[in-house]
Amino acid sequence: MANNKRMRFHSNENHANDNHQMSVDEKILSSDFNYPTQPQTTSNSNTQAYHLSVCGSILYSPPTNSPSDIFTFLRHGNFDAFRRSLDIYHNDIIRMRNDHGQTVLHVLVIHAYPYIWVRLLMLRGCDTCAQDNDGYTAAHYAVERDDVEMLKAVTLRIHPQVKPIPEEQIVAIYEQCCRALSIKENNGLTPFMLACQHQSMKCLDYLIEMNINDCHLQDKFGDTCLHYAVGRRNLNLVQKLIQTCKADVNGGEQLRPSTLDVLQHNRAQQKPFDRNLDDEIEQVLLSSKAKNRCSIRRIISKRKDSLENDDSALTKLACLSIDSMSTNEQLETARGHARLATTLQAKNDPRGALESFKNAMTCTPDNSLDWATYALQSALIHMMFGENQAALGLLHKALHIRTELERTSDQIDQIQRAINQIQPSTF
Repeated sequence: MANNKRMRFHSNENHANDNHQMSVDEKILSSDFNYPTQPQTTSNSNTQAYHLSVCGSILYSPPTNSPSDIFTFLRHGNFDAFRRSLDIYHNDIIRMRNDHGQTVLHVLVIHAYPYIWVRLLMLRGCDTCAQDNDGYTAAHYAVERDDVEMLKAVTLRIHPQVKPIPEEQIVAIYEQCCRALSIKENNGLTPFMLACQHQSMKCLDYLIEMNINDCHLQDKFGDTCLHYAVGRRNLNLVQKLIQTCKADVNGGEQLRPSTLDVLQHNRAQQKPFDRNLDDEIEQVLLSSKAKNRCSIRRIISKRKDSLENDDSALTKLACLSIDSMSTNEQLETARGHARLATTLQAKNDPRGALESFKNAMTCTPDNSLDWATYALQSALIHMMFGENQAALGLLHKALHIRTELERTSDQIDQIQRAINQIQPSTF
């Protein structure tokens, strides 16, 4: 009996020959035209290119530098074949791109594959700053999904003991990773700005820990991170950007809506009982002296639908338009300052309340009842501090406006009582 106990492949009985006996391993390899061990003696397709069959691909996938094969390996998570190919063709693989302009690093991050593969590619010299057709780097995709661990994988400095590579190479890789965090995608967003757009708070906190602060940057349209935060109605993000990152509440292109304009448009879209959140954000903005620039309004236009056979068919198209600041927006801003003043009074901050009432007066026509109301409140605070002369000037003007526009009212009586209270002490 033969000592070799491995399975043998025999030809049929009429052509049996010990010299042509092969092991199972040899049979598999002999069916691969890239690794012939004997001349092909049959044209049967079942014995040709066995590695291309499902079972054969499980047993063996040869190394390749074909982009289609590499991206297929990644798409289906065939990391054994990917690793074999990377060991031989890494210089080709790190430069490959798919139809979307994405590198292998992009694909690994997009599919949230194990971080070890990202680090391995970095050791092989992949370009962490590479951008796809949308202008995204791998870091952009990690931030968009708020995958802070993946973001760390593509940014953390490689430990010198991970692999015996020169310190200069470790430093160069880390510097390239840091540069990737300053790259803008097609709309002009860095990873920091993208984190604000998508409310990726974990990634944003990590970037802030890295001393990255792009809150002052504008996208290609002229808006800033704070515009995104206000647009998302995210109070925590608004506070983080203003208090931690020192964002300018009046930043951005001066011909475009300010953060306060965005806030007011947002609030107008909400039902009255659902505006508390907007009021809180408004107080944060107004406390930082936010100002109006433009008004945002929703317009509806009509056009013929080219997809319809009926030429009379019309489709309504909704879009946003920017107009110059209107009186209504100014009055809304004044009311916002007045709401903030009331809150500050409740918090025992009369000086802050006085400043907010003055801001409300600035945003209101000085011949209106609203102005007279804010003036009265300001005068009462002045009286609290014994500043009677300043109070008297406001009271007389408020009284004049009230008597011009109203015959009698509780406000007129209140103003007159205040004047009578302080007038004797002013002579």
